[in-house]
Amino acid sequence: MAQTVLNSNAIKFYMATAADILGLNRKSKIPTRWAKHYQQLCAERDKLLARDCSASEFPAVKLDDLTDAASEESQRSLSLVAATATQATIFEVLAALHRIERGTYGVCELTGEPIENDRLEVIPWTRYSFTGQNELEKAGLNRKRAIPSLESLSDAESAGDDEAEDGAD
Repeated sequence: MAQTVLNSNAIKFYMATAADILGLNRKSKIPTRWAKHYQQLCAERDKLLARDCSASEFPAVKLDDLTDAASEESQRSLSLVAATATQATIFEVLAALHRIERGTYGVCELTGEPIENDRLEVIPWTRYSFTGQNELEKAGLNRKRAIPSLESLSDAESAGDDEAEDGAD
């Protein structure tokens, strides 16, 4: 029988993980200018992902005790608001990490101008410069921070038209 001898490179190939094959373990080059921000964003991402954003289990409340029911409903609402805020921030932090990796970090998505360093120090996941943020706020436009709903565009437009007609009455 012929014996096959495998060198160390062949062994590494056969022992590759799914992440290796999909390219998830490759190290992207982070510009040294943004290395501090990248580390800060990674730490923030890890901190946010460690939070428990699952829905809290609340016991069923008897209808005859309205005070307890109101208190528990308030707690549920606060938990939902906190989980939503955490998820929105995770979304923004991950998007900022991708912008660093793509080389578009630190550039305002609205004006195309560089984002102020002081602003990036305070909010490292910001997408807009101070000027761009002011323009958005003056126009009344807010960026959606979550995955869009599954409703079709025509449904959203017709709902917007219905709301406009209701407001005109």
